[in-house]
Amino acid sequence: MPTGSGKSLCYQLPALMFDGATVVVSPLIALMKDQVDALRARDLPATFINSSVDEKEQWSRIDALRRGEFKLVYVAPERFRSSRFLEALKSISVSLFAVDEAHCISTWGHDFRPDYLRLKHVVQALNDDGSGTQTIALTATATPYVRSDIIQQLGLNKPETFVSGFDRPNLTIDVVHTEKEREKIARIKRLAKTNDGSGIVYAATRKAVEQVALQLQGQGLSVTAYHAGMGDAARVKAQEDFMTGRTQMIVATNAFGMGIDKPDIRFVAHYQMPGSIESYYQEIGRAGRDGLPSSCVLLFNYADKNTHDFFIEGSYPNADQVRDVYRVLLSTGLKQIELSAGEIAKRAGIRNEMAVQSTLYLLERAGHIHRLANAKNFEETVAKPPWATHTGTAFTGTAGVSPAAATRDSARQKPGRAPRAILMLDNVRPDKLRVTPGDVERRAALERRKLREMIEFCYTEHCYRAAILDYFGDRHHARNCGSCGNCSTHSVARTALADGEMLDEPQASGRSRKGSAILSSLPRALDDNENLRVRKILACASRMKGRFGKNVLAATLRGSAAKHVMQAHLNALSTYGLLKDMRQDEIVVFIDALCAAGCLSISSGDYPTVSITELGERVMGEQERVPLLLTQDGLAKDREEPLLPATALQTYTLFRNGHSVADIARQRELVTNTIEGHLVECIASGLPVDLTKLVSDSNRTQIENAIAKHGTEKLKPIREALPESITYNMIRFVVERQRLLKTAK
Repeated sequence: MPTGSGKSLCYQLPALMFDGATVVVSPLIALMKDQVDALRARDLPATFINSSVDEKEQWSRIDALRRGEFKLVYVAPERFRSSRFLEALKSISVSLFAVDEAHCISTWGHDFRPDYLRLKHVVQALNDDGSGTQTIALTATATPYVRSDIIQQLGLNKPETFVSGFDRPNLTIDVVHTEKEREKIARIKRLAKTNDGSGIVYAATRKAVEQVALQLQGQGLSVTAYHAGMGDAARVKAQEDFMTGRTQMIVATNAFGMGIDKPDIRFVAHYQMPGSIESYYQEIGRAGRDGLPSSCVLLFNYADKNTHDFFIEGSYPNADQVRDVYRVLLSTGLKQIELSAGEIAKRAGIRNEMAVQSTLYLLERAGHIHRLANAKNFEETVAKPPWATHTGTAFTGTAGVSPAAATRDSARQKPGRAPRAILMLDNVRPDKLRVTPGDVERRAALERRKLREMIEFCYTEHCYRAAILDYFGDRHHARNCGSCGNCSTHSVARTALADGEMLDEPQASGRSRKGSAILSSLPRALDDNENLRVRKILACASRMKGRFGKNVLAATLRGSAAKHVMQAHLNALSTYGLLKDMRQDEIVVFIDALCAAGCLSISSGDYPTVSITELGERVMGEQERVPLLLTQDGLAKDREEPLLPATALQTYTLFRNGHSVADIARQRELVTNTIEGHLVECIASGLPVDLTKLVSDSNRTQIENAIAKHGTEKLKPIREALPESITYNMIRFVVERQRLLKTAK
């Protein structure tokens, strides 16, 4: 059922009619409290049992259930780790077992939680005596495959399945492609000014939440921030201020809003792209619960993908990382190890600390280590990533992390609750670990697929609503909804910002960001000496195996005696000091140019690392030469910011080297629409692009005739005047070329 359409009523009403108790499994403590408070406000007998309640009070509530004093009890899935708790539950007359947010049980869902896998065992235990406890599972975001998986994981036998539809016709869905952060802020400001009700702004990280809230407050807007890094009192106040209307907007991570029943949320804005269509639809579902028109605007920039890449890389450690972490633990020679994840990461040469946390969980599930944790807060600790794969029983498995869950900045994730110590349970050889990476790799591939589907949604030229409904298997809808950004003849969200709306450009220095060199606007061929330097850089990058950033790479090539170079034993590399005749910033310029050319790749996240690509290996082996974006003296030009982002320049270089759009998309693992978008940017910036490779002469003639008739202010009239075989990007290629020629004249 769609968010806000009454799923809770499906078990709350039967609970009051059945003789026995109703047990509701709910994933978030805050969600439980909100629902129980709402029921108690109506004098309905409900309670909850989770880690926020001390043990004595938990057993007191179980006794009250036996006496029939409560009709509903909300429990966290972690409670079922305790066989004692399950035995106590079996002593109660349970008429209905309700699984809320049931997609959490599916390993194919967007928010998989391993403790949900125990629920199949619970369903069986409650029915061992033939009592006939009924089971109901509810979710707002489940594809047909996930629905099938829910049935299997709960062990249900041919259950009745009800799909009421996923459509929320009162929501207007739009995706606005943005170039700069200040444009995103300006568009959120417009949303706030043009809507009378409340609004939620979702951001991907705590840091982004704080920055966005601060910028919006600076624009005179009524805003509060919410994320798990805040203290309990601050979070409660932020939520209450928003719920009571004391503040119009709340900027939050994606956990906020689950179970929040605020009817007058008139808009939901995504400052950054979510990681999956499931997450996106669940989050926009918090708007318009009163049935009135509400706006949902995703402010898209392709660079937002980097955040999700970082979480995926950290959530799914590869086999080498697992072995490296275990070697670090073995090397201490201790039975009980007092090392933080950060310290382990440094010793193992792993830049993504999250990958260490995920690896520790894998090693613990495999029985190699045991991590000591604060027992009182065990089910809320951040040290255990919320991902595991069911293997054998509901209580064992191989583990990893869902990026959706890793980014879920909920109230259950609190800083400072990591394990205090690591106990070594054995000392096997690293190549004999009982950890099999297959399950983790499959989960990582699934999350990458979901991310690609989300990106493709952002680029679609067809109806947004239809795309979402098709994704969830709901085929009963019109081809065009008439109201989304792609269907509407006039999308308010996409209307160009007026001069008065656009925020002032922040002052910038001669570099786009710290440590990032500014590239020349056009690639050029290199002389023999420059090619030799390039091969030395690539050779060094190859030997560093993607473990270090570009500044460490440059320092190693320069022969630096810096502490971090020596501690990592980089001075032992054969490439150490090969470019000692060059300055650090000069080497970084070459590294940036090689990244733009596709010879080196930079990982995403807070600690980006440099790796050599297949193209880079060919260049290093003198099998191929590439032009680079360098000035004639090999140095960077000082200007305020690069002409184009590095990703577009990388596409341009490959295109200039004769690769087709399809080839480039395959090499870079991007959708063709993204590659075509890069080339549109290149044409607009004045780079020479051969249009004959993108648009046939006959199609170009038709497009130019349509432009002569309708102008270039809006693309839709042009598109409607042309055959379906001519895409929007073909039109954009021709439009940008004409604009460029007009400007030149």
